Amino acid sequence: MKLLRNMRSMSSLIIKGDRKIPMKKNMMRVRGNQVYKLKDVKDFEKWLAWTAAAAVREQGWVITDKPVKLSLDVVFGDRRRRDLQNCFASVCDALNKIVYEDDAQIEMLVASKKYVKSEWSFILEIEVVDEVT
Repeated sequence: MKLLRNMRSMSSLIIKGDRKIPMKKNMMRVRGNQVYKLKDVKDFEKWLAWTAAAAVREQGWVITDKPVKLSLDVVFGDRRRRDLQNCFASVCDALNKIVYEDDAQIEMLVASKKYVKSEWSFILEIEVVDEVT
């Protein structure tokens, strides 16, 4: 396993959203021998891909094949107990071929959460990083 010590950012992309992120445990269903994504998950991923493409154009981001760091700050609109790591699956999948070639390039994940009644939002920051070993 490769250890990442000091990761320095070379460039970054900011994506802001005003939606609830589907949780990983609710993403897939099985019918017979077929596995499929739920409609709300597909709709979220399509919306995020569209939003990310707009941010890429506005901020002059170029799709990268280098290692990236993904930071996610989430605001949950209710006080239900939630696992923060479950937010990453839909987000990472939606950004494939728009922000980075493949989500396997993500070398570091950073996340935070807070609760604000009736407000659902998130801020993503994607940074291309240098590895310093």
